[in-house]
Amino acid sequence: MSGVSDNKLTNFQKKRLENIKRNNELLQKLNLSKLSNSIKPKEVKVHERKSNGPKAKSTKRRKLEELKPERLPTRRSRRLQGQTAEPSPELPTSLDNVSVKPEVEDVKIFGDLKLSDLVKDEEQMSKMSNLKVSSGDFFNELRNFQTQTSDVKEEVKIFDRMEMWQDKVIYERISSLFIHPSKEKFVMIAGDISGNVGLWNKDITRELEPEEDEEIFRFQLFSKNVSRIDCFPTKMEKLILASYDGFIRSLDLNNQKSDELLQIKDPYDDLLGVSDCQFSYTDPNVLYLTTLSGEFALCDMREDLKNKPLKLRRLADKKIGSMAINPKNTNQIATGSLDRTMKLWDIRKLVDKPDWSQYEDYPSHNIISTYDSRLSVSGVSYSPTDETLVCNGYDDTIRLFNVKENSLTEDLQPKLTMKHNCQTGRWTSILKARFKANKNIFAIANMSRAVDIYTSEGQQLAHMATPTVPAVISWHPTCDTIVGGNSSGKVFLFSEPAIKKEEEQV
Repeated sequence: MSGVSDNKLTNFQKKRLENIKRNNELLQKLNLSKLSNSIKPKEVKVHERKSNGPKAKSTKRRKLEELKPERLPTRRSRRLQGQTAEPSPELPTSLDNVSVKPEVEDVKIFGDLKLSDLVKDEEQMSKMSNLKVSSGDFFNELRNFQTQTSDVKEEVKIFDRMEMWQDKVIYERISSLFIHPSKEKFVMIAGDISGNVGLWNKDITRELEPEEDEEIFRFQLFSKNVSRIDCFPTKMEKLILASYDGFIRSLDLNNQKSDELLQIKDPYDDLLGVSDCQFSYTDPNVLYLTTLSGEFALCDMREDLKNKPLKLRRLADKKIGSMAINPKNTNQIATGSLDRTMKLWDIRKLVDKPDWSQYEDYPSHNIISTYDSRLSVSGVSYSPTDETLVCNGYDDTIRLFNVKENSLTEDLQPKLTMKHNCQTGRWTSILKARFKANKNIFAIANMSRAVDIYTSEGQQLAHMATPTVPAVISWHPTCDTIVGGNSSGKVFLFSEPAIKKEEEQV
């Protein structure tokens, strides 16, 4: 750089020259210049190394290497030992009560299935064939229940009378949980993070005989997290299940069948994981769904969805972790996202190129209101009658919002904020507040190993203790019953057995 003027040097180059000059002066003072030159490696030309070939080993070095024991690989697999692999044993697929998860590969599960093909144990299959649940139209019944009101004092008495039952229903950490609307029996359906589904048929009106086992059935329908379980509003015996692997399936509890309903794909034909889904309150055939990459879609379940591409609308540039439909206005939905926002949307109005998104090839729905959170929003849920919206997230709060149409503003602000520990970490499923379908009360798990119950005004009704954290919550839509699921596949059931017996006798 001697030929370059100082004016053309960058600050970095000037600083480098100053350091070189300072180091040379230091070497001269210490008389280390000659020493540094003497230990400097000799320059070897590339063409000389090629022409001379590899350097021959000395006799002494060869003798030392001959004395060394043969070095074996640290991983002693059959292939590295020169042995042939033995055939793998058949994977256990029976629905018995063992708690050991079968080792299965991460393979997509396609097509329609019969549970008899998944369950090899004839005794277990026979028990499951007796698992008949109420069929019929639950849609109109739920709408009638949503017009009823309840007394807070009476609600407190109900939760005080509740008893708890527990059992291991599925193999791994529960990611979704559902309790069937049937009133004749309690059937809990749990999904875990590996795509397994477990059914627990629990009769709380009688004690099991010593030789009897709990009726628990397990099988695999997906390859990743089961994100949502619900039932078809007009066919109570038929469940709908969604997964992070991009598939939505049905499960007929009476006919013992599971059909593939839909594969969610992007324009590049890649599968999109389903993060949440819910049936419309006004049309039992319409399903709302959201994806792990921030899209939203409407599905008419009467159509052949396998051969019809979905119209995806982008609502966020990151994962939508939770979605809820407003019971008073099904054109309005709420979403909670990893982008640290909760948004209210009008799904009737489209925006071709939303200014908030980095994507330009997706249209979006119109934003009604936005709440900006300090951290990501995990769960959103509407109350059935008084137009309250609850959300919670990693900022360790529960926030309640008044979402009446005449009170909505562009910048949404909560009417009440409550502190609540939501730091679940890696081994516990994300906590999500859930309103009961027919009452203005919601539940959320407590990291202190309990289920907390609140009214839509923030008044706490109950703190029901559990042995572990019941992170995933689900209500029975009409009975006073609630279930929670933990990180080891165990389900906790809270209900009133004494009152149930009296009702059956009457």
